Amino acid sequence: MVVERRVSEVMTSPVRQLASDTPLQEAVQLLSEHHISGLAVVDATGALVGELSEQDLMVRESGFHSGPYRSEEHTSELQSPYVISY
Repeated sequence: MVVERRVSEVMTSPVRQLASDTPLQEAVQLLSEHHISGLAVVDATGALVGELSEQDLMVRESGFHSGPYRSEEHTSELQSPYVISY
């Protein structure tokens, strides 16, 4: 049963991460290649600054931010800045 399982039993490891200035096309490719729904976004020092999720991308494509991915768009434009770590 799911409620009896631990996070470590279902999590994806290792954590995939990318820099906040990574082009969105590259982020989408990473999500697809690794069959994951989110990526950790880090700054130049490797500190966690946000996450980029499939939901972030869906909101963008829903018309909230219209138009195709432009090559100059970066993950920092869509990432969720509110990261809680335990």
